[in-house]
Amino acid sequence: MNGQLPDHWVDRLRAGEHDAFNELVRRFHGPVFRLALRLLRNRDDAQEAAQESFLAAYQAIADYEARASLQTWLLSIAYRKAVDRLRRRRQTPLNLGALDDAALLRIAGSVQGLTDWDASPEQRYDQGQVRQRLREALARLPVESQVVFELRDVQGLSSRDAAQVLGIAEGTLRVRLHRVRQYLMGELQSVLGGKDTPR
Repeated sequence: MNGQLPDHWVDRLRAGEHDAFNELVRRFHGPVFRLALRLLRNRDDAQEAAQESFLAAYQAIADYEARASLQTWLLSIAYRKAVDRLRRRRQTPLNLGALDDAALLRIAGSVQGLTDWDASPEQRYDQGQVRQRLREALARLPVESQVVFELRDVQGLSSRDAAQVLGIAEGTLRVRLHRVRQYLMGELQSVLGGKDTPR
């Protein structure tokens, strides 16, 4: 999905047109809701955070300067709303159970020597061990590191867009992501170190 609406839509949003705002919600509700859900781990809380995000965007549209796509701008608002809720709740942010096999195996694939999984029952069990160890390892990370992982390796945002969502320099994001990946590789190697891994 293109993260940018045409300029005339932004003008209509700034003019307070309800149809333009409804189109904004229609186009971007999915990404905003998914980010909030991954952070908050509760559909009702995520829906409330998404609604708060769109309300905040409506109220702040005059300040939107188009330096980032509308999607990136909305995700940065949603991130702040979700983190505010997390701080109030003091809970672990990521829905670790929502990490799909593709995201987990992308990480596993970066561990030296682990390049392929066959379909044998033993290796399916190994995949389950890898998934469980990754979930446990991610749960121990600070919120900032979990969110970097979520945006880059789960949702697949570019480093530039993820950095804009978080309001940090792209270089800072890359350093944090590298540290998260190194940490996760270490956790995987501790699971797989004593095993013969496929070549």
